[in-house]
Amino acid sequence: MMAPSTPLLLTLLLSVLVCVNADWLSSLLSSPKKAQAPPSNIPPPSNSNPNLTFLKWFTNNGGYVNPAITLSVFEMYGRGLKVLDGSLVSHLEVLFSAPSNIILTKSKIMDLYDDSTTKRGIDEVVNDDYAIALELCVQCALGPHSKWDAYLNVLPHHVSNLETFTAHELALLDSASLEKLGNQMQERTTRQYAAVSGLLKNMAEVSGQKAKIPKMGFEMTATRCLSFESFRHYTSIVASRAMVISGEKHLTPLADMPNYEPKNDGRVMANGQDFMKYHVLGDDGSMTVKSDRDFGSGQQVFEDYGDNPNSLYLEAHGFVPFSNPFDCAELPNPVITDEKVLNVMKKLKIVEGEQNYCPPVCVKADGEVETNTRSYAYYAVAALGKFPTKLKYCEVNMDDPAYAGSACIRWGGSGKAVNELISVAANEGIKNFGSSIDEDEKRVKTLEGNEALAVRYRLSKKRILSEVASSVGVVEEKAKVVSDDPTSLAEKVANFNAFIESLNFPTNYLTAYLAGAEQRVGTKASRKIVAGEPYITVPNVAVMSSDTAATDSSLVNELIARGKSMNDDFHTLLFFTMHERFVSKSKSKWWPYLTLLPTLQDYQEYHPNFFSDEKLEGLLGSPVRELILKNQGKIKRNFQGVSGDVAVLEAFGKAWTVENYSWAMTVLDSRSIWWSGMRHLVPLLDLINCQEGPAGSTVHATNLDSGGKNAVTLAPWSFKEGEQVFENYGQPNHIYFLFHGFVLQSNAHDCSLIMASVGPNDGGARDMDELKRRMEEGGFNSYSAEFCVNEKNVKEETENLMNFLSIKDGLTKVDASVGVEHVEAQLKKYPEVEPLADDAGFDEKCMRSLVEGEKKMLGLVLAELQGRKDEL
Repeated sequence: MMAPSTPLLLTLLLSVLVCVNADWLSSLLSSPKKAQAPPSNIPPPSNSNPNLTFLKWFTNNGGYVNPAITLSVFEMYGRGLKVLDGSLVSHLEVLFSAPSNIILTKSKIMDLYDDSTTKRGIDEVVNDDYAIALELCVQCALGPHSKWDAYLNVLPHHVSNLETFTAHELALLDSASLEKLGNQMQERTTRQYAAVSGLLKNMAEVSGQKAKIPKMGFEMTATRCLSFESFRHYTSIVASRAMVISGEKHLTPLADMPNYEPKNDGRVMANGQDFMKYHVLGDDGSMTVKSDRDFGSGQQVFEDYGDNPNSLYLEAHGFVPFSNPFDCAELPNPVITDEKVLNVMKKLKIVEGEQNYCPPVCVKADGEVETNTRSYAYYAVAALGKFPTKLKYCEVNMDDPAYAGSACIRWGGSGKAVNELISVAANEGIKNFGSSIDEDEKRVKTLEGNEALAVRYRLSKKRILSEVASSVGVVEEKAKVVSDDPTSLAEKVANFNAFIESLNFPTNYLTAYLAGAEQRVGTKASRKIVAGEPYITVPNVAVMSSDTAATDSSLVNELIARGKSMNDDFHTLLFFTMHERFVSKSKSKWWPYLTLLPTLQDYQEYHPNFFSDEKLEGLLGSPVRELILKNQGKIKRNFQGVSGDVAVLEAFGKAWTVENYSWAMTVLDSRSIWWSGMRHLVPLLDLINCQEGPAGSTVHATNLDSGGKNAVTLAPWSFKEGEQVFENYGQPNHIYFLFHGFVLQSNAHDCSLIMASVGPNDGGARDMDELKRRMEEGGFNSYSAEFCVNEKNVKEETENLMNFLSIKDGLTKVDASVGVEHVEAQLKKYPEVEPLADDAGFDEKCMRSLVEGEKKMLGLVLAELQGRKDEL
């Protein structure tokens, strides 16, 4: 993709023509910054060595190049970076820093021109690629008078992106979407050149005059550099080498030289944030690039370009990786012939237009499709055709935004059904290819250039589809953490008790022990405990919190400090907990406590955060199911969001995984004890299990003593020595289940959820100002409301529900009939179920208990509403 070198005769002629202008030429070629002495890896420039000439130019313009690296040419890769013999490069070591004055962006190019007409013309160019390509054409025309001449001379002569593929080569891809894209790219560039050719000529004339190049000599050079072929070439150069930072393309000399090789570090897709960790745009506009791994003596310095499929590398960069963990293959969507299924898709806006279009899914070799995507929704609804009962349930609930997702997409068994459909689609995809994997593997060895690229590309897709197709009917188990502490639970309890003893609590009448069954670990009284007296007093220094968060890692400590400054108590404690558990491990002061906590495997067995859609079938119709799904989605979104912070990735390294993050988030949500407006992880105190207390007992409360140094907990009721100690957490069962994974059969604080929300089609939403006023007047602070009903408050909560629903529907008077309609619709959401088997699991019993309680309370509310309706 490099522009052809200037013919020798033309170069000599230009030299003669411009020799009389030595002063302005010298001025043009001088650096805007004071030149720095070149490092030892850059010998004096040689006219016959463009690599060394370029590096000299780079440093003379204020750039820095790590003395351990240089430019070199590699077989199969072309020009790239190399570690000098006898040198090493470490992970995160700075490779080089490019000064702002040699980085090309659209805005900087506009600043090169004084007249408003040229500036406006550049500004109106449709995208950054074309704008930068125009300036490269101009700089090419300037030849040796160009400030970027040394850079242009090390750019490739050819970039094999789709822009350069012939119709035959595009057809070899066996990809209708890429073939269409290639044709569109070529047509778009052709149209754009026609639109900007006048602007390009003007830019060249202005630049030539500014450089004081004699007109005759300049026109001879410009003929080649301002041609359509040159414009298309430089467009490909920019598309393949410039990086987007803060929404603007930056063509950065030297930063575009490292070749691609994946790190294969097992990271999750994070929208390219890992790449940005190693490419830092300074406040002065400079670009600093760091090494993304260790490199030894004489090795080529590779770079992982990010979380991209092969199609992007071929489309823009002109290569197909030999290995790419983020590659994926498009699947043909199953054709929908069932009108009921198609109607659901239209209702949920999964398909659109007369052709009922939905973008095809691009699957990786594991065949997994993210549940929160349109593609998953398509396959999940498509699979309903084989499950008439589930399809009917979906049809009943698809008009209710609060339940449509779980009824039609996240239904029990949808994951397995989607997996099977994906595998079938992969088989169909393989059949659509005109050749086999074996045939292509033989053929690619006989090809070169774009033909070889095209066949290699389709081979990569066939291999992925083959792996996906072979996994039909297979649903992988959720990832499990391999235990890093083989100690038995009994030994962990003993170690923990010794740890507690070493902390010297001012008061402690508890000891940890194996409670068995669903309780796992609990506490028992080490002496008689009297109701109302302090039975455990914990010093602040013995608590994990934002106040005590400190690690042996300066990077994690910086995150903790930043969290404190932002009052992000949750992530401050989460970072602290994750580091101590997954990085420091047994070296941590807190290890005896952290290793006693439930593991990821434990949580996967009983905590709703880790329940599959199929397991959650036990809550079908319950609003608690929707809350659990939202909580699962929240964990995933939070992880993806925080993963965008390169400081977090750098601080945790391989310990930063969605499994570890999910574990830590579950620990904080289920075990935190609050006082002074902050959450705390309190060893021993958080091992006390929950139980309804006897008459006169109190709900758990922990508060600081008068000196603010110790957290004091008073006994909720009396316990004998050796008896298990309990606390009443004072919450309804749906909260217990949502955050802890259990329910209490006897719970004076229990109540059942009824949920309602205002939708865009509701009568009250026609006048949002009036809706807001009425909501505030009625004491509702959100357009979604939760009503928690028990036998004691049924009249009060029924009144509140009627008020909300009347406002929701835009009624001027409270109408009990809207409440009757709402509750009857809610009751219909519960499917008929068989009695639980004798060997039903603890989680199944908990979910059935919640559902039966909800149905009972809804019945009471319905009776109350019907009574009000009769009165009115």
